[in-house]
Amino acid sequence: MNNLLTILNKSIEYLERKQIKHARLKVESIFSEILKMPRIMLYANFESVLLNEEIDEIKKKLSELLKKNKNFFYVFDSQNGDNLKNLLDKSISFLEKNNVNEAKLKAEIIFSSVLGIERMMLFTRYGDKVSEENKNKLRNFIVKIGKENFPIQYLLNEQEFYGRKFYVDKGVLIPRQDTEVLVQKAIEILKKNENKNKISKKILDIGCGSGIIGITIALEIENCYVLGVDVSEKALMTSKKNKKILESKNIKFIRSDLFENVEFKSFDMIVSNPPYISLSEVGIMSDDTLHEPSEALFAENDGLYFYLEISSKAKDYLAENGFLLFEIGFKQGHKVKEIMEKFGFKNIEIVKDLNGNERVVIGQKIS
Repeated sequence: MNNLLTILNKSIEYLERKQIKHARLKVESIFSEILKMPRIMLYANFESVLLNEEIDEIKKKLSELLKKNKNFFYVFDSQNGDNLKNLLDKSISFLEKNNVNEAKLKAEIIFSSVLGIERMMLFTRYGDKVSEENKNKLRNFIVKIGKENFPIQYLLNEQEFYGRKFYVDKGVLIPRQDTEVLVQKAIEILKKNENKNKISKKILDIGCGSGIIGITIALEIENCYVLGVDVSEKALMTSKKNKKILESKNIKFIRSDLFENVEFKSFDMIVSNPPYISLSEVGIMSDDTLHEPSEALFAENDGLYFYLEISSKAKDYLAENGFLLFEIGFKQGHKVKEIMEKFGFKNIEIVKDLNGNERVVIGQKIS
């Protein structure tokens, strides 16, 4: 539950793990400011349910607090020269001192993007001088990652998925490699049934976000039609932008709260990567996720809310023998399987990712 006490305690634990002094006092002050409530009254209202807007503001304040407490030094000072090798080494060192994961990789990606050099070929240009304009760009990017743990994908407005580069911004969840498992299974099912004429390849992508799932399927499967729906206008702007960039013609995006504005009721497949992280985990998420839209990450009912909502209505929108595919969170496989069984789905399968974690659940409508 996203009640006040749960999120308060998780936030305190989060700051304590970051070795922030007086974590409880600082968290209580943040909550008091945002909720417009005296600190002493926070615990008297511990069962109060927080709004998503309030949770987002809390995440923002926690991020700002961490930013102020991180060690900072000037990147690219004149004493170290301005050739590519020196600047890259300095950037890696800065990120490492600020406890950024994969510091070397992230620094190389930034340099590759700003300087227009393939990442694997940077070493061939180590002696190159870097212009002041590019130094400023590099400095700004590296400092933002180091001080704020700002996701590199949002800085560059780019994320690779299934061999293609997609546009991303702060209005959408950053595509994860794990989601490729969902897409791969969808493609396998569609191709397997291609010659059996059991499916006509009409696909519904619920909670389409940046459009990566629907667009990838549309580009990989010939003669299919995909409808992507999302409640977020920002997400739809991004998905439509990706449709244009990748020239995917057989897909359409509309605003819809789940099935609300979906008129067609004979889809051969419904796919969804819904929000599935429990609201109780808000205070323990990694720093970079603080920058992602909470509505794309968190769900009520221990993260199972959308599986229940979609499964309860999906059969009304599927053709006979149609498939429902979900991406799932850690150890949610059997719970989601039980939900799908409850609503009459058959041939239910739990698929694991390359790390052996349950990642996808598949069910079929069979009368």
